[in-house]
Amino acid sequence: MNIRKAIFLLLLLLQVITVKAQQNPHQIRVPWGTPVPLAVQSDGNYSYQWYRDGRSIANENGNRIVVNTAGRYQVKAINNGNCESDMSDVFEVIYEYSDLEVIKKSETRYVGPNEAFTYEITVENLGNTDNTNVVMLDMLPSNLTFLGIESTSIGEAKHQDGLITWNIPLLKFGIPPAALLIKVQGKLAGTVVNIARVSGDLYDTDMNNNTSTDTKKIIGNIRVPNVITPNGDGKNDVLKIDGIELYKENTLSIFNRWGNEVFRSAGGYKNNWNGEGLSEGTYYFVLKLVSKEGIDSSTTGWITLLRDK
Repeated sequence: MNIRKAIFLLLLLLQVITVKAQQNPHQIRVPWGTPVPLAVQSDGNYSYQWYRDGRSIANENGNRIVVNTAGRYQVKAINNGNCESDMSDVFEVIYEYSDLEVIKKSETRYVGPNEAFTYEITVENLGNTDNTNVVMLDMLPSNLTFLGIESTSIGEAKHQDGLITWNIPLLKFGIPPAALLIKVQGKLAGTVVNIARVSGDLYDTDMNNNTSTDTKKIIGNIRVPNVITPNGDGKNDVLKIDGIELYKENTLSIFNRWGNEVFRSAGGYKNNWNGEGLSEGTYYFVLKLVSKEGIDSSTTGWITLLRDK
């Protein structure tokens, strides 16, 4: 037995949802989490079977369904003689959401105290609809001095009392990330941990990428330890010279107590000497340095090699 094809109609409950105009009249876009009621317009005594993405939905046999999941919805009508109608038109429910991602990175080059460097902060909308009133906040730690905002590709950024505020009135989805460049300098040697945060008006489906942490080492003066213990415990196994990264050229030479050279770095020293093949005892070093400005200097001292500590 043939029965009339069941037809979808969206119930216009404007106090619940606002349906945006679409090129495809069977596409419904609503804010994330909004229930979407769909109903069959029918004057017969039928039962129904609803489908999402081509699969039947269990226990959905009435002429009305409230949708809470994105998908492509259809329905069949079934009369008392167990005859089925054709499948209805497809109504695609799309839940609009935003997925803001912030990434903060400092320059990879080595810097010392009072040496300027740049942070790049990018913000991208990975969702499926535009987000509004996007704000990125970045509180600079006390060991940083703010020098200026170099550039911003969109919106407006300002600094006040150590807080960087970047306002983006409209951040569209599907476009390259917006970028902000900030120039700072470290006050003292040490590790600087900096966190950027982003938020917007729309529901965000992934809060894990709404913060980004950058760790930057501000390198201090040259410091050569007096003892190494290459016993494989991960502590003092090699001669690590703090601050050597700041020098564009350096050469390390190590001598035994009789003045014989037992090690010379090939090119810049890589913090890798562990006294391999040498006996315990006291050794002497000469470290020659050339600064970024081209100034030559050198330092000398002694190192004790211990294997059983």
